[in-house]
Amino acid sequence: MRSLDTRFKVGDAVTVALENPAGNPRTPRYIRGKRGVIGAVHGVLENPRDHRELHPPLYTVRFDLGEVSSCRDRDAVFVDVHEEWLTAAAESGPSAASPGERRALPSKSLIP
Repeated sequence: MRSLDTRFKVGDAVTVALENPAGNPRTPRYIRGKRGVIGAVHGVLENPRDHRELHPPLYTVRFDLGEVSSCRDRDAVFVDVHEEWLTAAAESGPSAASPGERRALPSKSLIP
């Protein structure tokens, strides 16, 4: 992966697009239209064997479980999402992280 300028940083609240017909279709349906918080910034993927062009930057986004299901647990699910699917979200509502929660997220990667 290459590190290039990215639109979002760790702790930013984002919303996943409902559809992206021109882009990468691998974004799971259960997170489309949902709000989450950037948990890790991975940069740009280079995969010349499968793709002729670079993919947009990849992020790990944290979603409260209640945002993506009817579960009332305080758990979260983490999903890798390309930048083309993400827009900035308002800092209000149940899925936006509190300032203390944002500071608790690691700055590089959530995956060991």
